[in-house]
Amino acid sequence: MHEDENWDDPSIKELTDMQKYAFVTKRAWDNNSVGYCYRENTELKIDSGWRFIFGDEDDDYLDNPDNTITKDLSEIAEWKPELKPVLGSRRGSEFEWDDEKKAYIPID
Repeated sequence: MHEDENWDDPSIKELTDMQKYAFVTKRAWDNNSVGYCYRENTELKIDSGWRFIFGDEDDDYLDNPDNTITKDLSEIAEWKPELKPVLGSRRGSEFEWDDEKKAYIPID
């Protein structure tokens, strides 16, 4: 994001969730695999709150913004259709991939 852009500008029209962006680690994107995802609270209208990671990234990797890319949720759903059932989940939700069930299961 550029310093001069105001992504929380009130003049931005309301977006559907699928038009909002999510953060994906480059490791998840490059390996075509999401092992863990969660939805956090956010103040920005354009941010869905979704975060998708491969699953073995350490804090140093996750803290480096160069290791993260942004994608529209619609693009995430096309990339990983098995994520579609969880994308409507409330903020604070967490999921991990279950190889046996071939689905994302909630983490309590």
